[in-house]
Amino acid sequence: MGHQESLSDAFRAEARVEFAFLVEDAGFSGPEQTDVGLLFHSSDLDVEVWFLDRHEPTVATLVTPVAPDGARTRGVWLDELYVLSGYGPAQDVPDSAPTRRATLKRVHQHAAALRRLMPQLLAAYGARLIARCYQD
Repeated sequence: MGHQESLSDAFRAEARVEFAFLVEDAGFSGPEQTDVGLLFHSSDLDVEVWFLDRHEPTVATLVTPVAPDGARTRGVWLDELYVLSGYGPAQDVPDSAPTRRATLKRVHQHAAALRRLMPQLLAAYGARLIARCYQD
């Protein structure tokens, strides 16, 4: 019998491919592997894509502003940004990942949502958009 890669490894491999647009198109560096996923860096933002393999497995994406001095401020969940930006309901960026297939599908859904948001996040008003999430 062949060895099937772990779900965490499959998640990271899929996320590397699906979130490659951050490096190729948006000037991010990375990804850097973390204990729970991948981290992409830019001068203004960090994007963390997580697979939390617990009782109810989830995929989560956190967007964190980076201050000019390099300090990271409080991050915002992708589904919050997506809704606040008017792209659709939070259900468009689901997090529940009870199976291997669902986990990989969530990676695609999160990458698609972030790809739609990137023009706004990279624009001059991106920081204001994120700050609005703190108020809600």
